[in-house]
Amino acid sequence: MCFNPSGTDNISKECPKCGLSQDGTNAACEQCGYEFPEAKARNRTRPCPQCGAELPLTTRRCTECGAILGAGGGPKGPGGGPKGPGGPKMPGA
Repeated sequence: MCFNPSGTDNISKECPKCGLSQDGTNAACEQCGYEFPEAKARNRTRPCPQCGAELPLTTRRCTECGAILGAGGGPKGPGGGPKGPGGPKMPGA
């Protein structure tokens, strides 16, 4: 017997739209295309632009590489400014 880490052996679910009983791992109904709510929740992610890890949209720091993510999802440098040279210069610098 194989080990199944997701624990999905013999799990089925019924589509609330058409009533078809199907594999519990399906993201959408095989018959009518209804997208199950748990699949929609999984799609609320974005990739880290630094390392590519999938992160929730609300994450501000990558849990894999530590990159700080801005509203646009790009990495930020110290102090929240753009990463790298070329940003505004500090007075007296």
